[in-house]
Amino acid sequence: MNRLSRAAVLVTVTLGVLVLVLVLVLVPVAPAPALADPIGGVIVIPGAGTNLDPMRLRTSAGCPAQANAYYASMRGYGFPPDGQIITAPIQAGLSHNSGFDVYVALVMRDYANNNHTTLVGRYDITVYCIDQLTQKDYGEFTGSLGFTTATTYEAIGAAKPVGPPPPPLPLDEVGLAPASPGTGSVPADPAVQSLVGQPASQPNQSTVQGVPWLVLVLAGAALGALVAAVTTKQLGKRRSP
Repeated sequence: MNRLSRAAVLVTVTLGVLVLVLVLVLVPVAPAPALADPIGGVIVIPGAGTNLDPMRLRTSAGCPAQANAYYASMRGYGFPPDGQIITAPIQAGLSHNSGFDVYVALVMRDYANNNHTTLVGRYDITVYCIDQLTQKDYGEFTGSLGFTTATTYEAIGAAKPVGPPPPPLPLDEVGLAPASPGTGSVPADPAVQSLVGQPASQPNQSTVQGVPWLVLVLAGAALGALVAAVTTKQLGKRRSP
């Protein structure tokens, strides 16, 4: 490769990098969508128990009118950083007018075994009111429980029921989501809920934000190729007798 060819390659690479850097600096990147604010709490039923006890949550109010489904997750030691889904997205039982029951799919021992961990310390629970199609979050109910030993827990603070645990709500006392009126069905079997995939609490940011960056990279590469072609053509003319 002679001196002119090396210079042409250097100019091409430099121009391509400069154009790509300028485009990335000047084009704003959309911020990640924020989660909704807490709109209430949950009580844990039973308020104290073991890792083998079926668990139910009762929200302190209904979901906002825009929500047509809900799901629940739990964060704590040994669980995934984004939270362990404990109730998959579901519409049955959703209320817009008053608190409703959220059934935890598995007992806590199963979640510990699935994550190859021991239950230790505090676990924070969030019930999300969502649009089931877009996964948009319209409000959240929160509560916590703590494992005093590896097998026994107790709800923390306002998450612990006062007095006898409230019985499950009959379906005819629950305001159903608009998408499922008058079905006469009952809340889905927790074992069935556990087979539904884990939802995302917000749209996939890598998908939403990754496409523009890919377009910019391809544009920069195309421009670099164009500059290389023009430079090569000019060099060919100079070498011609």
